[in-house]
Amino acid sequence: MSSISTSTARRRVSAEHRWLGLDKRSFPYAIFVIVVFLIATVAIPRINNAIEWDDPVQAGEQLALSDTIAFTPVTGWNVESGFRVGEGGSAVASGEATIAGDGVTFDIVPDTFSGTPAELLAQIEKVTSRTGDPTFRVEGEPITITTSAGDVGVAQTYSSVRGDGLVAAFVLDGTGLKITAFGPPTQMRAAAENINAMIASIRTTGAETDGGAG
Repeated sequence: MSSISTSTARRRVSAEHRWLGLDKRSFPYAIFVIVVFLIATVAIPRINNAIEWDDPVQAGEQLALSDTIAFTPVTGWNVESGFRVGEGGSAVASGEATIAGDGVTFDIVPDTFSGTPAELLAQIEKVTSRTGDPTFRVEGEPITITTSAGDVGVAQTYSSVRGDGLVAAFVLDGTGLKITAFGPPTQMRAAAENINAMIASIRTTGAETDGGAG
């Protein structure tokens, strides 16, 4: 009994280190943990939200979809992904491009394709309709669209509770271009002219290039 009482007394925090029954010596560690927690859960998210991310398209800029295909996005819209064509029409990298503006997202995905634009459009719609959205509805028949360079593709509109959209397809020199634009109905109507302009700007550059910027 004597040894147990002696051990308990040795673990008891002395009065000078106690405050409201707590060991004051542990306060710096507890405060450090609280500060780290507040920084991670409050400060950093607020700073992140306060920083606006944008990469606006400058007048005359083009994005490279492949070594020989490019298009001109709308000036002022943000480049969410894509590779800018460098000076002299060069591009060291190319691929999918996603542009956003006025509440609308415009996306072009290039890939090897040997069929017709109509076949590619059917393939795109088949994939899009499997998004799990039961309200997805294709509207009307596909229409023929032509770029300023004279290339012919097809397009079709769709609707769902998540917004309206447009899918279009071109096949240029063995490269299929899957084009989608979607957003709230009002924004889609307002951006129709810009969407058509970006589609019309798609063109082949005529030769493979090996320099430029992304």
